[in-house]
Amino acid sequence: MWVCRVSSKKVTTFLTFVTLLIMKKVLFAVSAILAGITPVFSQNSLITFNARNLVVLSDADISASTFSDGVLYRDATAKDQLTSVKFPVDRANSIQSILVPNSAVNYSKSIAVPPTGGLAFVIESKTAPADAVKEIKDLAAEHKGQRVYVVDIVNPVSPKLKFPFSIGSNPLSIDIYKNELIISTEEQGKKLGFLETDGEGKPTRLIYLPIDTDSTQSLVDVSFHPSGNFIAASLAPSGEFVMYKIIRENEKLKNIETIGKPIKLGDKLTYGRFSADGSKYFVVDSKGDLGKASGEAELLVVNVDTEGGDHKVAGKVAVGTNPGSFAISPDGSLIAVASAGEGLGAWTDENAGQGGKVTLVKVGADGTTTKAGDFPVGGILPTSLAFDKDGSNLAVSVFQYFSYGLAQGGVEFFTVTKGDSPSLTPQKARITVQRGAHALRVVY
Repeated sequence: MWVCRVSSKKVTTFLTFVTLLIMKKVLFAVSAILAGITPVFSQNSLITFNARNLVVLSDADISASTFSDGVLYRDATAKDQLTSVKFPVDRANSIQSILVPNSAVNYSKSIAVPPTGGLAFVIESKTAPADAVKEIKDLAAEHKGQRVYVVDIVNPVSPKLKFPFSIGSNPLSIDIYKNELIISTEEQGKKLGFLETDGEGKPTRLIYLPIDTDSTQSLVDVSFHPSGNFIAASLAPSGEFVMYKIIRENEKLKNIETIGKPIKLGDKLTYGRFSADGSKYFVVDSKGDLGKASGEAELLVVNVDTEGGDHKVAGKVAVGTNPGSFAISPDGSLIAVASAGEGLGAWTDENAGQGGKVTLVKVGADGTTTKAGDFPVGGILPTSLAFDKDGSNLAVSVFQYFSYGLAQGGVEFFTVTKGDSPSLTPQKARITVQRGAHALRVVY
């Protein structure tokens, strides 16, 4: 029998070395966490997305084809959900869904999340139809909701529904600036609400602001200016753009006033967003109701005048039929727009499930827009998009996949090639969620 003899001094030296090595790794991990960095010891994810987490809303009460024919194709087991995805994604504990009522019958401004996360505010534009209801004749008019649901997303893999609170009937859009929320609704006298919330998300102040528009008009989409001192809105049915200045007294909102006059931009204005510096406003003219539009939509660029209200259209570019929303890259050089094409009809239609795409638009320093290309997206009705922290990757929600059996939605991921000829390359994997995925928000 062969025996290896090692001195006790060498053993002690070896154990001391191992102990110091382990302590060094532990101290590195702790230091990284305290510095706000999540240490990654191994990452084999097939999805690359540089963010802390992604929040996805799914409206399970309707099918993608409901937007064209009103037939619901109900599934008694399918319920509205909020899904939180933690990055990097693994196959064990990265994705968690909870039941949260929400509605896809708006223009993707159905959720507000601050860039740093913490809380999500979800509006329910439409309530769930009764179980016996199989078809809705008018999606815009029936089953009006009036609630905001507050969700705790501090822990990305453990979202929690906290509480709801009531607002005006048929909420249309929501946006957030610090601890302030703006919410537009269809109810007379409550068409624009301003809320302040505490750290738990509870409203501490709620004011309905007088808006200088015809009573037949609704603010179908509202956006905070990056400064928090202005609000932009899309008016329907007029297709006008309007801006308001927020008047504060002792750092508290006192009132708003219209800056200039509403300007006619298109047939049916929907989703809009300010540029990072607040000098431009981008907004989609969908040219018609989702699922029923026939002409190509346009992305419009407005040079905003926050002083005199002399807003000017600076450009426009075609972005496809039946558009959803868009995302602006962190450096402002690219805009990605989702559209469904002609694929929202009944599954027996020739074009059913076809034509979903993302259109990439280059944005010049002066705000000029140039179409860079169209890139196909699998599934029916891509609606919402989000760039990651450095704009190298793009997430796109898919309302429903063109498959029989279990109806599911999802999130597709693309790698972004930047430069003079930007493009998108599909990543290997996707995330599957409850059917009806229609709104994404990213937390950096």
